[in-house]
Amino acid sequence: MRPWLTLLEKELIEHRIVIRLPLLLLAFAIINFVFVIQGDNVSFTMQSSGQGVIDWGIAQGTFAGLVGKLNEVVAGIVYLVLFFIYVPKTLRKEKQEGSLLFWRSMPVSDYQAIAVKLVFALVVIPLIAAALMMAADIIVWVMATLWLPQDVMVSWGISVVNLLIHGVEFLGRLALMSIVLFPIGVGLMALSQLTRYPLLAAILTVILFKVAMYQATGSSEAGAVLSEIYGLPFSILTSSSAYAVFAEFGFASHLVMLCIGIGLYWLSSWLRGRDDMLRMM
Repeated sequence: MRPWLTLLEKELIEHRIVIRLPLLLLAFAIINFVFVIQGDNVSFTMQSSGQGVIDWGIAQGTFAGLVGKLNEVVAGIVYLVLFFIYVPKTLRKEKQEGSLLFWRSMPVSDYQAIAVKLVFALVVIPLIAAALMMAADIIVWVMATLWLPQDVMVSWGISVVNLLIHGVEFLGRLALMSIVLFPIGVGLMALSQLTRYPLLAAILTVILFKVAMYQATGSSEAGAVLSEIYGLPFSILTSSSAYAVFAEFGFASHLVMLCIGIGLYWLSSWLRGRDDMLRMM
């Protein structure tokens, strides 16, 4: 367990944006909160007509209604942004800084090194995003406690119990997002060892695949399936029922994606062990 913690700590030190970006957003929220408290005329109003054109994915009785959902969406987007910053960069950073040779001298296999990076991307980063959302929820709760009447707080579900339930539910939502991001993450890690621009290469591959399938079959069905796969994390984030969206994708589809992810994990680990050979190509 200790080597894993050491490797995770190394990732945190080398990729400080994972901490800095959430802290920057939290600091901005706190500064706004302080300005509101110090203002001469303070008002805190929330209204809802109940008739929305946009489905914000707000389940009945959730913490703070639309405000709580916005906290979820912002924290979830922070997770996705950090994920797509970290994953394509982490293996190339080892090669560019020369730390790959150092870690090869340590009792850490390529499979373990890739696994640690996946744990960091799919577990540590979501936990940081969850902490960001909880901090935002606490600010909302404090503001509501100071300025909203009790009956309004009850109608909007603003309470300590609902705040904690909101946090637990968001962790579950992030866990489902991590499951569907697993094959995408290992795929980007594999691409990052073959090209300097893995994210761009992935986008171009998706576009070319859609065009080729449409020309070959005259149908956009294959492209639609691919769009559903890479759009699934955001759908899980914004839907009222993350579990319903996850289940709707289908057990067989999830199993296929898991098998693809395991294969890409093996490929990424294999490529990491043959870095010298790849540089000679």
